[in-house]
Amino acid sequence: MRLAILADIHGNIPALEAVLKEIEKDAIDGLIVAGDMVAGPNPVEVINRLRDLNAWMIRGNNEGYILRFASGEAPAWWYTARQWSFMHWNYRRMDNNTLDFIKELPEQRTIHFAGTDPIRIVHGSPRNVSELIYPEKDIFPLDMSLGMVTESVLIFGHTHEPWQMRRGSQLAFNPGSVCGTFMGKTGGSYAILSWENGQWEAELRELHYDLRLARKAFEDTGLLEEGGAFAERWLHDLEMGINTLPRFVEFAYRQAAETGYSDSPFVPDEIWDKASDLFKIELAKGKIIL
Repeated sequence: MRLAILADIHGNIPALEAVLKEIEKDAIDGLIVAGDMVAGPNPVEVINRLRDLNAWMIRGNNEGYILRFASGEAPAWWYTARQWSFMHWNYRRMDNNTLDFIKELPEQRTIHFAGTDPIRIVHGSPRNVSELIYPEKDIFPLDMSLGMVTESVLIFGHTHEPWQMRRGSQLAFNPGSVCGTFMGKTGGSYAILSWENGQWEAELRELHYDLRLARKAFEDTGLLEEGGAFAERWLHDLEMGINTLPRFVEFAYRQAAETGYSDSPFVPDEIWDKASDLFKIELAKGKIIL
């Protein structure tokens, strides 16, 4: 039994097609995706491709955002603020069929094949789809997560960083991100999970794909223009293999606080745009610590 484990594709068709081409040679028995299929230039196309392959999928935090938009439960400023234009653009690309499919996806699931041990798939952690689990930094949250499940394997996503660790009889791992690991070099990662000698074994693999096709998708779909600073920074990070986006968001909120908006849940448009320009300058000068 061999399974391909993907996570955090983020609407990146070139990256998805690259990994699907690679795993053709592995004669896999199934495909598991640990959330965040959307939030990129081709969200619907990615989901449709995976549906055609009968992949087992769960919701990530970004699928959750889409559903909040669709239900009208999102804050009013999600629909208007430039800070959220990237996700709003993704929501507007959804058709009813895709929305209905996302609604039916669980936030986590267990898969069990005859003759093997069961596998639990989560996006953030078993208790929160948005929780970040970094075993080398936060051993206790990992141990707590393993204590919350009975399955022999616990698969994570969300952080984009590939890792694996055994705790007694349990294997925990994150396949990283298909679109980009942001660990100092371009490209993504995935995993092959194999049942061997009475237990599951994970092999983490690097993925290389044509980033020119990713840029073309951002440009041709209109996401790069309409998604504003968030889309620009996301594409920059894919092309550079680094993760500046969280630092930019933090930077923008600091700029808002210094301008008198410390209590605002979002960054006003004019400050968001100015923060984007200033962040580029500070980053080029080496004043931003990543």
